[in-house]
Amino acid sequence: MASKILFLDIETKPAVVASFGIRDQHIGHKQILKDGGVICVGMKWLADKKAQVYSDWEHGHKEMLQIVHAALEEAEAVATYNGASFDLPKLQGEFLLHGLPPAPHLTQIDIYKSVRKLGYICNKLDYVAQILGLGSKVKHEGLDLWLKVMNGDEAAQRRMTKYCAGDVMLTEKVYKHVRAFISTHPHMGATKPLDCGACGSSRTQARGWHRTKASIRQRYQCQACGSWSLGNAQRA
Repeated sequence: MASKILFLDIETKPAVVASFGIRDQHIGHKQILKDGGVICVGMKWLADKKAQVYSDWEHGHKEMLQIVHAALEEAEAVATYNGASFDLPKLQGEFLLHGLPPAPHLTQIDIYKSVRKLGYICNKLDYVAQILGLGSKVKHEGLDLWLKVMNGDEAAQRRMTKYCAGDVMLTEKVYKHVRAFISTHPHMGATKPLDCGACGSSRTQARGWHRTKASIRQRYQCQACGSWSLGNAQRA
């Protein structure tokens, strides 16, 4: 059975604030007229072919959150690009605001954290995907797209849906390409002890030993995705 890894990406809308200028402004909380918040969420299960987008304009805000909450309850792991710092905290805050319980303790695969360790000059999803030959983010008109969406422009909403779904698909492509380099990847294999924890393949091969002062462990490499894992510790 395939591991239930959920790929997720959110889009948020800007806050509305009262300001006396446009340069070197410090915005205090009393200047916030309307909070921003999540405007749409793209999701895709690892085994699925397409991403689904749930939005304010198509589903309503609370129903959108309820759908996402149910998916998080079902997921064995959630894969994001910088989601540990942005997407998931934003969603938890929205759950609280709208009377939903917190999402369960989530096994997180934040691809951004692993990409940062690869030494590239830029770690943005669009840049990394392009240098790896995986494509690029869906192009759009920038802030104007968000303003049009908030004003009910249906064509803009369709473009936003396409953009959000594209981010989810691109995140999955980068994940599959760098999976072997995610040293903290949770074990997503079956119950067999030698299955690859990253991709679930049974094609693992013993490749030397990992030694510490107190123990020795067999080292394994997956012949399907290339990731490494360790066997049980033995006393040195």
